[in-house]
Amino acid sequence: MVDVTLSVDDSRLIQWIQAAQNEGMNVEEWLIKHIDLNFSRQDRIDDRESTEIENRNISGLAERAWDRRSKIGENLAEQNMGDREYLKLESIRGEPVTGLNIGKLEDEMLPTGLLRLLPMKHALRLLWSMSSTIKKSLPDGEFRNALNQMLQLNGTILAAEDEKYGRGRGERLAAGFSHLDDDARIRTVNWMIGSPGGSTKLSAMEIIGWSCKDSEGYRLTPHGVDLARLPNPIIDRDLGHEGPFSPLERTLILGSIHHRLPLEWKVMRTIIDGMRGGAVGNERLDARMTRKFGEGTVFNWTQSILQLRRVAAVTRMSELGLVIRRRDGRRTVSELSEDAIKILEFTENGTE
Repeated sequence: MVDVTLSVDDSRLIQWIQAAQNEGMNVEEWLIKHIDLNFSRQDRIDDRESTEIENRNISGLAERAWDRRSKIGENLAEQNMGDREYLKLESIRGEPVTGLNIGKLEDEMLPTGLLRLLPMKHALRLLWSMSSTIKKSLPDGEFRNALNQMLQLNGTILAAEDEKYGRGRGERLAAGFSHLDDDARIRTVNWMIGSPGGSTKLSAMEIIGWSCKDSEGYRLTPHGVDLARLPNPIIDRDLGHEGPFSPLERTLILGSIHHRLPLEWKVMRTIIDGMRGGAVGNERLDARMTRKFGEGTVFNWTQSILQLRRVAAVTRMSELGLVIRRRDGRRTVSELSEDAIKILEFTENGTE
């Protein structure tokens, strides 16, 4: 079990993450780059000690929480690739292979069928776990099979926890893992990491900037490493009754979307601005989406596409704690969480 004590103020860490993201680096690389070399030798010594402390803090926050004194003979391959124990930070003994981040994708959006982001967090951990054992990109077939197995196993575990804690519709952590349907799970894997057979279409992990693919297989980006390292309340702390993401994870995910996918962010903003006056039904949200993105606009989306985009955005924002969905008689209404606007404005101001 990983017991994390934050030793750097969260807001400071978020600023570091955002600054590193803008330069296509992970946090530790960014800290090293920005050491000021133009001071006296003693200052350099003092600063080096300070930087080492900060890097150790980042290693505690962004989490290099494995035990480096583990036995050399430990063989992670003997464990189940899909087991949540295998995905925990304390089980990870090495560094993944990383690739460069790419800039903004102006017109790209996440797949509408991929409504949940928690499975993507699990996929990041799995890619880290497996790539750190081979020290190179993970081959497609190997990652694809392990990811399928992980979704099935952890979806089953989370479904039992959902039942135990009485989570209702929209709150269930197992949603998105497709653990009960083999065909649906294959579609989920294809959305997350791409279809087999060398398709040139970007996968969700590539679109959001968390992984990339080369001739040998899959590797994490610096953004993906940062998110993979952050402790997760479900994977690391075994708190099955808590939400799917920590505040720092939510901040990094929103930062990735804002930094990389301006159109996705615009849809989120359009929906959230429509909730400023209070809880609204789906019809009001669809009408607002139509004015911004519907037929006759530069986007010219059909009504069916508008509704798919609205459902996907609201579901993901609910998972990230920005939107609350509840029943109002026979209809479902959506409203902003207490700190939603503050979180969005912090993201927008901090990543420019």
